[in-house]
Amino acid sequence: MRPESLGTLEIAFLIMGMAIITVLNRSFFIFLGDRIRVPELILRAMRYAPLAAIVGILAPELLLPPGAIALSELDWKLPNIWGGIAAFGVYFWTRKMLPTLLVGMAVFSLVRHWL
Repeated sequence: MRPESLGTLEIAFLIMGMAIITVLNRSFFIFLGDRIRVPELILRAMRYAPLAAIVGILAPELLLPPGAIALSELDWKLPNIWGGIAAFGVYFWTRKMLPTLLVGMAVFSLVRHWL
């Protein structure tokens, strides 16, 4: 049995609620100001959070075929892997984003059409 869909008012309340929670969550330190002292260890650890999030999102996209859930399903014929390796190499060598994107997409496209 399919549940009844949400009405316009319910959707508006959901969006407003999510917006309020997001604002409160992101402005936690602004509201508390200097009343809270964050330990240096946590501040150092927070520097790695963006990198960890990017790796967590990109690694499965680069290494796994669509629909796969385990690394054992790795297939070296995937163009994602070769494009990612090429992009990583170019970025490591040049430290510039534009050549990284261009080479990564070029290798991805070539491998996709040849394999």
